[in-house]
Amino acid sequence: MSERIIPILDRLYPAWRHENEPSSQFEFQAERDACSRLLSRIASHEEITGLFAEHDDAPQLSAGHLHPLIWTAASAQWSTGHRHEAVLAAAKAVNSRLQEKLGRRDLSDLKLVREAFGEKPPEPGRPRLRFPQIADEQTRKSMREGAMSFGAGCFQAIRNPLGHLPNEEHELDEQQALERLAALSLLLRWIDDAHLETA
Repeated sequence: MSERIIPILDRLYPAWRHENEPSSQFEFQAERDACSRLLSRIASHEEITGLFAEHDDAPQLSAGHLHPLIWTAASAQWSTGHRHEAVLAAAKAVNSRLQEKLGRRDLSDLKLVREAFGEKPPEPGRPRLRFPQIADEQTRKSMREGAMSFGAGCFQAIRNPLGHLPNEEHELDEQQALERLAALSLLLRWIDDAHLETA
């Protein structure tokens, strides 16, 4: 029975393992308590949604609609309540995709994104990412510079703190984690949209 229940709890109540104490008296105490809490949440969801619907009609961000590579990288850690590791996994996925697109393993994240979108023309072994599909030259330049700065910011302000600080010093709540995943998703879409220019 637990083989059926645990995937449901993981999906609908990711923090259940942390919020429900196991018992030496009853093997499935944590699962039973988690199911009870989940059922209460489901029962009251419609009522709560109705109460707040008229007060909060802002669009909601769905992690499942982010760049597929971002959510694929983050979902396993997210489902177990490890948001810090989920965002870090997504940042590493962006770095891997950038290395793959450029065919470079000698540089990573910050240095690579700066070089990829830098103003220098491509050199042998050092391709660049450009946006030739943008007709206006000034807008094209602005997009390249913006993608470079934004990418550098993502690696410096999202990936580096998560990679260098212990979890307890940089734990993320759900909203903070989602915002970071959204930023990484946007960067990855720009990397995908950019054309590879080689020497």
